[in-house]
Amino acid sequence: MRKKQYYLFVAALLISQVLLTACTSLIPMTAQPTPTEYVRPTARPTATVEPTEVVEPSATPIPTISITNSQLRGLGITVRHPFVENTAEFDQLLRDFNLNNLWGIHVSGVASGGTEGLKYDLLDGKVHDNLVIGMGHDLLAAQPGTQFLAVEDFARDARFGVNGYFDPQSPFAAISPQFEDLVSYTIPLAYNAGILLYNSTWAQELGFDSLPADREDLRDVAQAAMEANLADDNDYNNGTGGLWLSQAPQSAVSWYGSFLTQMQDPDFAPQPEPLLASFYFLRETFDASQSWIGMEPLPYRYFSDRYAIAVEGTLESLKYQAAYQSSGNFQDGWTTIAYPGNGSSGKSLVVVEPLSFAVQRSNPNAELAAWIFGIWLLEPAQQARLVQMHGLWPSTGDPATIAPGYASAQPFWAAALESTPTIMVVPNTAEWASKRLVFQDAYARIYNLDAEYFISIIDVFDETTRINLEQQP
Repeated sequence: MRKKQYYLFVAALLISQVLLTACTSLIPMTAQPTPTEYVRPTARPTATVEPTEVVEPSATPIPTISITNSQLRGLGITVRHPFVENTAEFDQLLRDFNLNNLWGIHVSGVASGGTEGLKYDLLDGKVHDNLVIGMGHDLLAAQPGTQFLAVEDFARDARFGVNGYFDPQSPFAAISPQFEDLVSYTIPLAYNAGILLYNSTWAQELGFDSLPADREDLRDVAQAAMEANLADDNDYNNGTGGLWLSQAPQSAVSWYGSFLTQMQDPDFAPQPEPLLASFYFLRETFDASQSWIGMEPLPYRYFSDRYAIAVEGTLESLKYQAAYQSSGNFQDGWTTIAYPGNGSSGKSLVVVEPLSFAVQRSNPNAELAAWIFGIWLLEPAQQARLVQMHGLWPSTGDPATIAPGYASAQPFWAAALESTPTIMVVPNTAEWASKRLVFQDAYARIYNLDAEYFISIIDVFDETTRINLEQQP
C-alpha cells in the first residue's frame, strides 16, 4: 500500500514468557567465538498451501546458530530508526557497538522523521535497511512490499535467542513475546502507552487528596474543576476545567479497554456492550461539561493554565508537557495515571503499543548481524540509553529499574504503573495500523450524534473493519 492509497484509506474510514536468566552481553571485550559453520535458520515458506491439503505440525527443536569470524568480520549493515531528535545519541550508541562487538560488525544509522515519517517511508517502499526500528503495527503493515524475516529460529536459539532478556517479574511479563505457534516478525524494544496527565496540585486545592480510584472519582474531580473555572473572573475558561479529550487512537482504545469486563480481547474485535458503555460514559461527561474538546490540537497550554485538570496523552507527550511547564512560571505539581475502571472492580488500565525492531531479508550473514545488533539493544544498558531518546517504557523490565536516573528526574514518567493497572497490548498484526484509526473515528463521532444513533457507529465500525481486512495484501 503506497502513501496515496494509505491516505485514501484513512479518508474512507473517517475511522507479545520466558524465565529470567542472567543476561550475558553479546559484546564481551576479550572472549572470542569458536569458529564453526554458520547455519541459516530455515526460511518460512511463502507458497500457498492447497485448501485440501492438511499438514500436521511437528515439534520445533531449539536451533543452534554457529558462525565464523570470517563470515561477519567487517560486515557493514544499516539500521533505520525514528530518533530524528536524538540522532547524535543514537550514533554514539552505534559507535559503542561497532568498537566492542566480537565479530567486527559495523552498523550505520539512517534516521527517518520520527515514527510517523518512518511509517510513510515504509509505505512508500523507501526502507531497504537491514534492521528497522518503528512502531510494530507500521512495520507489519509494510509487508509484503517490505520483506521482513520471520525470527522464531533466531529468538529460540540457545546462544543468540531472547531467553533471559524479558524479566518475568516486570509489569509487562504477561505481554512479553512468545515464539510458539504464531509467526513473529518483530521484537518489542519499548512500549508507548495511553495515559492521563493529572494536575495533583489543583486537585488538592479542590479537596481531592487522593488520586482518582475509578471513573466516578475522575468525574468528581472534573466537575469540581469545571465549577471552579465557571466561578472565577475569567470568562474565557468557562466550560473548561475538566478532562481534555484528545480524540487520539490511543485514548479511544484505552476507553474501550477500560470497559471490558474480562481483560482478554487480543483482537480488539470490538465487543458491542463495552463499546457502547464507553460511548455513553464519555458523552455524559461531555454533556455535563466534565470533559471538553479544545480548539488547539495539543493540550500543553490548557494543562499548564488550568483549563484542564486532566488531559489524555501518551508517553511521547510527557517530554513536551514537561518542557512547556518549565518554560514559564508554572508551579503546579502533576503526575500520570492509568485509565480508571469502574467502582466495583477498581482496576485501572494501560493499553500499550510496541516500538519494535524487524530484520529485513537480505543474505544469511547480514540477517544474523542485524539480529545480533537488535538483541544487543535489549540489554539493560542499551535499554536505559534508548529511554533517554524515546521516553517510552522499556519492554524488558520495570521502567524504574531499567532507567532509574530517568525515572528519578521525571517522577511522572512511570507513575501510571504505581497503581498496578492491567496492561493490555494491542494486536501484533498489520491490520492494527488501520484498525486503530477506526477506533479513533468511532469515538470522534459520539460527540456529534444523539445517543440513540450510537448503535449505528458499531455498524459502521464492523463494515470498515471488514473492508480493511479485504484490502490487506
